[in-house]
Amino acid sequence: MTLIQQIGPPETEEQILARLDASEVLLEARGLCVDYVTESGNIRACDDIDLVLRRGEILGVAGESASGKSTLLNALGRLQRMPAATSGGEILFHPGDGEEPVDLVALDEEGLAPYRWTRISIVMQSAMASLNPVIRLGEQFTDVIRTHDPRVTEREALQQAGELLSMVGIGEDRLTAFPFQLSGGMQQRALIALSLACDPDLVLMDEPTTAVDVVMQRQILDQVLAAQARLGFAVVFVTHDLSLLLEISDRIAIMYGGRVVEVGTAARLHDGAKHPYTQALRRAFPPLTEPIRRLSGIPGSPPDLQDLPTGCAFAPRCDAAMAICSQRRPELRDIEQGRSACYLTNGELSPAELAEQQRARDAARTAEEDPA
Repeated sequence: MTLIQQIGPPETEEQILARLDASEVLLEARGLCVDYVTESGNIRACDDIDLVLRRGEILGVAGESASGKSTLLNALGRLQRMPAATSGGEILFHPGDGEEPVDLVALDEEGLAPYRWTRISIVMQSAMASLNPVIRLGEQFTDVIRTHDPRVTEREALQQAGELLSMVGIGEDRLTAFPFQLSGGMQQRALIALSLACDPDLVLMDEPTTAVDVVMQRQILDQVLAAQARLGFAVVFVTHDLSLLLEISDRIAIMYGGRVVEVGTAARLHDGAKHPYTQALRRAFPPLTEPIRRLSGIPGSPPDLQDLPTGCAFAPRCDAAMAICSQRRPELRDIEQGRSACYLTNGELSPAELAEQQRARDAARTAEEDPA
């Protein structure tokens, strides 16, 4: 087992499209909204989310706590439970082979059954909460495999389980172990192997390395990338750690206040993030493979979803905020190699309008600094 020594520089859009079939869309979220239902009213945790995932692609989703990342991930897999509820939009799954896309939002539990495990699986951040502590590991694998394909014999299922465990660096002898007999890192790797038991098209990963140390995190990521390259499944990888996503993702979506504020290739976000929030996240996390640099935190706190500010939710914490940022919410618009929801870069303001807004901002700051 080897650690990741140096992952190469992030791929450009052209390199990604050369490797992936751009026409092979696997999953689309269109205008997706998710609310938390409370006695005092609904709280919108995901607001008008538009995302596209290609087959074989690794899409990272980053943002601070309470930005809506895990809520989005659960919604994509139709795993949310009350008080969370999808309140609008579509989640289109493309089966391929000429079949029409299916809106997962419109399916009931019976209709969703053929998609779970075999099409879409999930890896939660707490392996011990996902694995049954009183059932041996092998039995948990065979239960999943044979439930979704009754033609598989017990022996064949155990053989497949052993191969999956070997893929993530765990010996087949551990099939007879209980989860509590494994270390935290081994539990997490076993859970990743279990998510691959039915050869899914998409694996949703909710901070799968948060509970392990940095060395084990590297080992797990190495094995995830190796398995993904071998089996070709797509990944939606949620984490607060943007530096990590820059190392492993094809594209990255940045969330803030329940909305996507920037989407771009890892290469573009690595070298030229357009949204001030993305830039602030870059400065707040140490790079994994680059030279050491000074870090700076983001002032203030994430917004209260029950009382979002008018306009751009990040404006109260943004050094570049202009008057219009607090008056009207910017649109998420197409830009080069991605999308941005910032007046500075999304083209919503004409050059003259943008220049006027910036002059007014700078004048107001000068007046505050020198009232005389």
